Amino acid sequence: MEDTNLEQQVFDMIVKKMDLQEIADELPEEKLSYDTPLFESMDPDGLALDSIAALELVVLLKEHFDITVRDEDMSKLTTVSNIANFIRDAKQEPGL
Repeated sequence: MEDTNLEQQVFDMIVKKMDLQEIADELPEEKLSYDTPLFESMDPDGLALDSIAALELVVLLKEHFDITVRDEDMSKLTTVSNIANFIRDAKQEPGL
């Protein structure tokens, strides 16, 4: 996994696997960044994912990056940037 493109990999994975391309295309460019809130509870004008999508995200992280997300880690997965940092940290810690 190439670290320099991790944010783009995460973004592409979320958009493609969660079928969010139409939503991503409709967001104004200034609202769509790696720091755009992913969940509706944080910002309904962002990607507006719900709790079911959060569970999907956990599965995607396990499948694509071989990372286990614990319940206490969920609050860290709020933006693409935060998810990329979580992946980086998890890859450095044995047992995750």
